Formats: sequence, structure tokens, C-alpha cells
Amino acid sequence: MVTDRETLAKQALAEGRRLRDELTRRRMLELSAATAAAAWVGGNIAEARAAGEETHGPGWYTDDKLTGKVVMYTFAGQRWGLPPKAMLPTFKERFPNVEVEVVDEPVGEAYGKIQMRAASKSDAFNTQWADHNQLSALVNIGAMVDMDPWLAKDPGWTEDYFKDVPANVTVGYRSPQTPEGHTYMLASDSNAKLQYYRKDLFEKAGIKGPATTFEEAIEIAKELHAPDRDQYGFVTTARRGLFAGLELYQMVRSYGGVWFNDQWEPQFNTEIGHRAFSTLLKLMEYRHPVTINAADDEVNAVLAKGSAVFAPFEWGTSVLNNKDFTEFASVFGAAVVPKGETPESKHEPLMGGFGQYVNAFAKDQDAAFEFIKHMNSGDYTDSRIGLDYVMNTGQPARSSLLRKYADVNPYFIALADSIVVCTPAFPWIPEAFTVAEALGNDVVAVIAGEKDMETALKDIDAAQRQIMAESGYYD
Repeated sequence: MVTDRETLAKQALAEGRRLRDELTRRRMLELSAATAAAAWVGGNIAEARAAGEETHGPGWYTDDKLTGKVVMYTFAGQRWGLPPKAMLPTFKERFPNVEVEVVDEPVGEAYGKIQMRAASKSDAFNTQWADHNQLSALVNIGAMVDMDPWLAKDPGWTEDYFKDVPANVTVGYRSPQTPEGHTYMLASDSNAKLQYYRKDLFEKAGIKGPATTFEEAIEIAKELHAPDRDQYGFVTTARRGLFAGLELYQMVRSYGGVWFNDQWEPQFNTEIGHRAFSTLLKLMEYRHPVTINAADDEVNAVLAKGSAVFAPFEWGTSVLNNKDFTEFASVFGAAVVPKGETPESKHEPLMGGFGQYVNAFAKDQDAAFEFIKHMNSGDYTDSRIGLDYVMNTGQPARSSLLRKYADVNPYFIALADSIVVCTPAFPWIPEAFTVAEALGNDVVAVIAGEKDMETALKDIDAAQRQIMAESGYYD
């Protein structure tokens, strides 16, 4: 028998797909002229916008002697698929004899395909987008080219890039992933967990502003929770597996904890782990019914619909400030995620985002690097690059662009504030997704009432240790 809760969850899922598809169709129509050059491989580009006064910066240069073909794999749709296509007109102005093909594929398939193409040493592409959490695995199989020699040839651009993109972000794209590591990816895309809230409902309830601590977040969720009016005080991406795992890890980091200690021993069955999990469960008392089945699309859908009104740690997204997606676009606020209440607690949102690398097994590597570099450029090279990136649904990693275009996407300010204090969403090890999947399975088991918290925390550490032992981390 289908319950009301199950029906509501299914309706939310269907609404998420409908809204996403509608927005994608509209956006693709709007961009059809600007992105027609994606299939263009020769001749003049009629769609390229002419350079105006103060368009070109000190980093502008052209090279009609560079030849080759760039084949870039990315994820389909907003934020990932559209921005690189929007880069084509200005790139072709600079490198008229380089062909470019942008291939986008569903994000749900992309992670596996990234690893598969790299492991098979495919030369069918020479650059692709990847998560910084995949870097150690990709470097280990020799799939990436060290970018330092290219960067050394243009010290002005390199200095500008590393000044503008926070070190919290760029360190994730180095190997080893330390400030001294070599750069293997440039990060055009940033993300972090953000606190989303409805300013209109906060004002109506007399809530002065976003939550500073998770104690305040629980009180806010309780105040706004009115399920009899189809209004729920809390929502997050708690789908079984790595989604739910990252939700608990966000709480652990907010209370000053870590995933592993320096001996690779898991740190969930600890005082901090107990406090973090207990707080998460208190928030879950006010959850939207879709929460346990939710990834990003489902959460965004119920926030857009208005049935969920508070998401204290949700991944950054432009859709909640998009009037084509939600009637509440003008009243969604964003802020840095709350912290815990203990002395060791801190505002430390989990870090997301993507970069692009040069495929070590392919040809035309110089051309591939120039396209990556162009996409990662800001006003230092040409003011149209950042503008096109943002207006075509991009979410930049450059702080200057986030703050410059906050009038386009108001949440950019919260994102700019967050990426300077963010922390990696996963441990930077090849087994990152395996340990996250295992963590999330136990988290959902507790939320769903299949297991008590004390048992789950013991099981979490045992499962994490087993994975690490099988991977050879212990003597």
C-alpha cells in the first residue's frame, strides 16, 4: 500500500525532473546562438561577440600557429555542460586554427566513465572534467600531465590565477595534495556546502538571520516545521550511500572532527562523532519526506516548490535564485554553514567543485592546455570570459568573478565566503568513494530506524578500518 509520505516523495521526485528538464530546455533555447560554435571546426565565428573597450586584459594573446583538435568530456546541463561551450567564441578569436569539440554526458554516468577512460589509456579525448577527489586515483595510473611547465611559461597569468582562486581550492588539484604539490588540474568550477533559507519566512517568524550554530539550526527547523501545511523545516541530500555519508561528515567537521587520524584510524565512534550524529538526528525530526531518497535535484525541487524551507548544509546551486525554476527566487538567502557549539567547533563547509586536466595518453596536449587555461581565465585575460562563464550557468572558482557577478547569482557571496574556509568533502585517497559509500549506508540505517546510533557508529569505524586494511594502510 502506498502511503501519503511515499506519494509525496514520488511527487517531489517527478517535480524535480520536470523543473530541471523545463529549465534545461529554456536555457538551451536561449543559448542556441551563443553555443552554435560548439560544432564548428573551421572558418569564421559569426556568433563571437566583438571586443569592446577594456575587454582585453594584460593576459590576452593570440596564436594562429597553434593547431590541433581539443576533445573535452564534461557533464551535461547547467554549470558543467554549458560553460565550456560558451567559451568557444572567445577561444577561437585567440586560437583560430584549433578545433574544439565539447562532449557532455549525464553526471550520473560520468564518474565511472572518467575512471574507465583513464584506466584504459584512451586517446579519444585530450581533456576532461574531474572531481578533485578523483585526482589521487588518476595520478596513480599516470593519466594526468603535470601542468607546471606550461604554467611557468606565463608567470603573469599563473600569479593571477593562484591569487584569485583560494588555496583551499587549488590544493585539491595538486599532487601530492599539499601546497607544495604539482598542479595537475585547473579549477574553473567551485562549490561548497551552503546554508539556504527563506528570508520571507524568517522575517515572518521573527528569526533574525541564518543560523550561526547547529543548536540555532535545530530551533529554526522546529519553528518553521508545519507539515499540516506541507511545510517542512529541514531538508538535505540523505540518499543511501555517499550522499548520506557526506551529511554526517559535514556535521563531524562542524564539530571539529576528522574522518581519519594520522594513522588512518577512523574517527566516527568518538565523542565528536556521537555529538555530530545526535545533532543530525535532531534535525531529521523536521525533515521533508523526500530527504532519505534525495540527491541534489530532489532537494532543489522541494525547496523550489516551497514545501521545504530550510537547508542548513546543501550544495551551492544557481537554480534557487532562478525565477524560471522557482517563484521564491528573490527570497532565497544563502550563508556559510553553521558550526557546532563546542570550543573546537568551526565553520568548515565541505568542498566540491571540478577542474580540467590534460590526458597523458592523447595528442594535441598544448591545444588542450590552452583551452583549459582559457576557460579558467578571468578579467586578467579578457572580461568576456568570466561574463560568458557566469551567464551560461557557470559557478566560478575565481573569487573576483564570484563577487563581481553576485548581482546575477546572489548566493555567489556565500560561496566566495565559504570556499576560503572549506575542507575536502572526502579524504584524498583512491578509496574515497568506497569509504563514503560505506559510511552513508550506516547513516541511513539509523535514520530509517534499522539500527541504533551507538551500534552504527561502532559498525562505521569497523567498516572503514576493514576497507583501509584491505587497501594496505596498516602494517
